Amino acid sequence: MSQAERERRHVKRLAQINTVQVVSGRGDDARIDHEATLLERARMLDEEMSSHSATERGLAAFDRLLRSAETHGPAAAPALVQFIEAVWNRKAFQLGLLREVPTAMGDDMVAVLDAFRYARVDLVEQVRGGAARVTRACASAGSFDKA
Repeated sequence: MSQAERERRHVKRLAQINTVQVVSGRGDDARIDHEATLLERARMLDEEMSSHSATERGLAAFDRLLRSAETHGPAAAPALVQFIEAVWNRKAFQLGLLREVPTAMGDDMVAVLDAFRYARVDLVEQVRGGAARVTRACASAGSFDKA
């Protein structure tokens, strides 16, 4: 799915949120609760906006991390390959390893973790080059073990 397709899905979801109405009461006593409707729409909009922005930031960060792994290999930052494998295989990752990488790389790792938490898409499949690129990055490190 391209960024344009993700954007279309986001816009479609925003339009759906704008049609939400909270109804209170039953039968002939049912009425639209305007205050609850506004609060629910605000909650849903916040959730959607957070998810969308975290996904886009995380995909950009994941692309930079993969580029770094492809360019410098595992010798530059062994923790980087471990992190990529953790995202790919959904394995445990020692958070202390975030302190062993350069600041910019650590910031990208945190952005990917944020996207992993909020995204409604598979990050590995959505990053440019997809699973094949992730597989090559991990295999070049000699530590690839797809579960």
